[in-house]
Amino acid sequence: MVNLLKNEPSWQYQSFDVTAVGACIVAPLIMWIAEMGHVGETLSSRGSISAYHDMAPAGAFFIPLTAAVMLFVVNGWIYRGHRVHVLMGAYLLGVIVFDHIGRTAVLHFAFAGLFFVVGAFLETMRDTDVPKWPPLGWLCMAPVLPVWMVLNRWTLVKRNLGRAAVILAPFAVFSLVAFVFGGWIGDRWLFFAEWVALTILVINYLRDAQAHAVADALRAAS
Repeated sequence: MVNLLKNEPSWQYQSFDVTAVGACIVAPLIMWIAEMGHVGETLSSRGSISAYHDMAPAGAFFIPLTAAVMLFVVNGWIYRGHRVHVLMGAYLLGVIVFDHIGRTAVLHFAFAGLFFVVGAFLETMRDTDVPKWPPLGWLCMAPVLPVWMVLNRWTLVKRNLGRAAVILAPFAVFSLVAFVFGGWIGDRWLFFAEWVALTILVINYLRDAQAHAVADALRAAS
């Protein structure tokens, strides 16, 4: 991880990538601490990251996640082969905009699922044979992108199964722990599963971004 934070001259958009990753990793902690500061006492975390949607101060939920959305989108527009990051930003925006309870719950969890599933298989859509869809085409594909990847990128999907499993494993592990032990972790397992999965996902994203930047620089120099 330390190597990913060192200045890399060939990594043209390193500041964008590192800031997006940092915003994602610290966002749950910011929410947790901000709520404790607001009420003036020690609190356990809420049941999920999404449960902070109505927290006070509201900025602790919306600001770090919105910053991550903006940086994902910017990276997707300006970095060759990373158009799928625009959709990652759109998925995360859907998680922010639609509440996890009430009439918008289905949309909220659909966007969350797309964010983690597409994120787990991000390499199937970056740099190698990237579809030449127009911007509107990418947005139209957003709801069915996992299915499209399975049908059109199956070789790459299989190659990424191990890494994708690591990203998605926290949901299975923490749910099992919650089932066995119940109690405190039983009420909060989703918060920690989302946090760990998000951290693994964005660290992989950062590692890939560095590798692609270096490879592009070498190709340009040759």
